[in-house]
Amino acid sequence: MVKRKSKRRNHSPLPMKTLGFAWRVSLSIIVGCGWFIFLIIWLLFYAGGFNIYQNIAIFLVSILIVGAILGSSWASWGLKYGYKYHDEWWNQDKRYYSRRSRRRK
Repeated sequence: MVKRKSKRRNHSPLPMKTLGFAWRVSLSIIVGCGWFIFLIIWLLFYAGGFNIYQNIAIFLVSILIVGAILGSSWASWGLKYGYKYHDEWWNQDKRYYSRRSRRRK
């Protein structure tokens, strides 16, 4: 059996195995599902009492609240661990876009 060498140069742990990743993913799922449930309940029971502009405003404010919750939780992770994976993610993006540009020609 031949052992393969890891392609990861800096041998940092996978992003999924870093501290705090699991609860952030769980929070993202819970907030996303909660927002969807709120939206359904709002549209079924409460939206009729407001005009279209008020409903649009409530929709936009709910998106801002979800963005603030998720942004604040993920920003701390990104500041703490993002530099470890920057080169690897950047190279993946460059390879992906260079392949796409070659296909177009």
